[in-house]
Amino acid sequence: MATDNWYLLNKPRIMREVRLAVPHYRKPFVKAYGKEAGEAVARDAIERFEAMLPGIPYIGGDESRLTKTLYLTAAMLAMYRSLVARGESAEGAARLIYLGSSSLYNAFPTRYLLRWSGRQQFSRKRIDQRTREAAISQERRYDGDWVFHVVEGDGQSFEWGMDYTECGVVKYLTREGAPELAPLLCWLDYPVFAAMGVKLTRTGTIAQGCQACDFRFSRGQPTQVEPEFLHV
Repeated sequence: MATDNWYLLNKPRIMREVRLAVPHYRKPFVKAYGKEAGEAVARDAIERFEAMLPGIPYIGGDESRLTKTLYLTAAMLAMYRSLVARGESAEGAARLIYLGSSSLYNAFPTRYLLRWSGRQQFSRKRIDQRTREAAISQERRYDGDWVFHVVEGDGQSFEWGMDYTECGVVKYLTREGAPELAPLLCWLDYPVFAAMGVKLTRTGTIAQGCQACDFRFSRGQPTQVEPEFLHV
C-alpha cells in the first residue's frame, strides 16, 4: 500500500465517520448564526475536509491509533477555517468546536465507546500497549508523528502517564498555517477524558509553549476545567 494514498484508500470510512459527527457541531453553528447560515458552515466544513484529506501526513495508517487523532484534527481545522471565513474570531471558532465536541463525546454511541475505553485505561495490558507504542515513536519513522514515553505512577497522585515531547497536532497545524488553533484544541482533552471517566491532570502542553505535554491519569472524579474562550 502506498503510504501517501492511505487516506484516499480509506476515504469512504473516514468521510462516513466525519459526516456522522457533523450534526453535533451543526447545533452550535445554527445557534450562533441561524439555521441557514449554520448549516452552510457545516456543509462548507465537510467540503473543505474532503479536499484536505489527501494531504494529511501519513503516520502509519491503521497501525497507529493516532492516525485517527490526526485526521479528526484536520476535520476541526476545516470547521475552523469555515468559521473564520465568516468573520469568527479564533477564540469564537474554538468555542463552537468545543461545544460540538463535548456534545459528540456525550452522545450515543461515542459515550459508551469512551466509557469502555476508560475502563481499560488502568489495565496492565493498556499500559504495556502504550509502552510499546512509545518505543516505536522514539524511532521517529514519520516526520508528522508524535513522540512520547510512558511514565510510571507514583502510587499516590497518579497511576500512570505519558510525556509527549513532539506533537503531531502542532506539526500539522503549523504546516497548514494555523498554529494558533493548536493550543485551543488542547482543551478538548479534558471533556474527552471526563467522558471516559478518567481523571486527567496536566500542567501544560507543547502547543501552549511547554517542553512536553505531561498527561497524568488517575481514578476518581474527572477534572472539570473550562477554557476561557467558552465565555467569549
